[in-house]
Amino acid sequence: MLQQADALEDIYLKVLSGETPDRDDIVFMYEGADLNSLGEVARSLAGKISGRYVSFVSNMILNYTNICNVRCNFCAFYRTGSEPDSYTLTKEQVVEKISQYYNNFGIRQLLIQGGVNPSLPLSYYTDLFSLIHEKFPDLGIHGLSTSEISFISRKEHISISETISLLAESGLESIPGAGAEIFSADVRKILGRPLNSGDDWLKVMEEAHKLGVRSSATMMFGHVEEAYHKADHLLSLVRLQKKYNGFMSFTPWNFEPGNTELQKKGLVQYRAGGAEVLRNIAISRIVLNNAIPVVQSSWLTNGMQMGQMAVLFGANDWGGTIYDEKVIPATGKQVGNLRKELIVNSLSQIGMYPVERDNLYRVVKYYSQ
Repeated sequence: MLQQADALEDIYLKVLSGETPDRDDIVFMYEGADLNSLGEVARSLAGKISGRYVSFVSNMILNYTNICNVRCNFCAFYRTGSEPDSYTLTKEQVVEKISQYYNNFGIRQLLIQGGVNPSLPLSYYTDLFSLIHEKFPDLGIHGLSTSEISFISRKEHISISETISLLAESGLESIPGAGAEIFSADVRKILGRPLNSGDDWLKVMEEAHKLGVRSSATMMFGHVEEAYHKADHLLSLVRLQKKYNGFMSFTPWNFEPGNTELQKKGLVQYRAGGAEVLRNIAISRIVLNNAIPVVQSSWLTNGMQMGQMAVLFGANDWGGTIYDEKVIPATGKQVGNLRKELIVNSLSQIGMYPVERDNLYRVVKYYSQ
């Protein structure tokens, strides 16, 4: 136990000096470090970055289509297009959906993503984003996965850079981190992801960052990955961040196996437990530290109480209110909607100071301390 404590202390001192933990350090934290000690180190580092302030955004998720030709083994949301519940929203339907939450809850971020729908041209997205920006000018569009952007590029026979530029000109403000999963090709093969899709994710994000389009980053854990896969994933993000500083935040989220091919094949039966969730939050904070200073709590897949615990283990952003999410409920797990008042109360309960932000992490409102 003393050796473990000494090893973690060495990692902590390394991080304080501005170094990034190496692969062996990260594997040790996953496999050998005491969880509570990890939490103490992570919370200390979060305190140095943002004190007791924890941000959140009032947002909604718009899943504009569930038709997808990728068909990942970990997804219960996609449809091939032949099923009766397949759908693609029209521009008018999108505006109607946004209006409900924009007018009633003052949302500031629209997270828009669906599937890789082969029938949709680039003009669907540019026209849609232009209309959203016209109708709701102060609503930040946080849109599309790297898979969607890559497919649009191939379909239109234009470069990734040009695709992102055209999307940004029409109103896209930032790109979400969906599709990162675990970058390892071996893991992605089991997950049913296309060959080289991990490298493609990094390449699309790099092109976006070169253009000044910022993004978030993610990692999906709790399936078939090993500790060293997660270590390599985190270090890949740090390397890219050092080039352009384009990542605004990082969210580690746990795989939900319900109704997925991985569950049906017996590869993953149960979701990750609370201890594993907190370990991933803490390690993310320790590894990313000032490189990606915002770590989200991922309350959506873990509930309010685990959201609070995640903050105590190093997260400094709650995430969003998340109205109208449809992907996770497809696994059988109900998440519901969350009003900002509940977030403010939950953060206040654990001695933190809630801060409302916009899509680009600019402060909108400080709540009473």
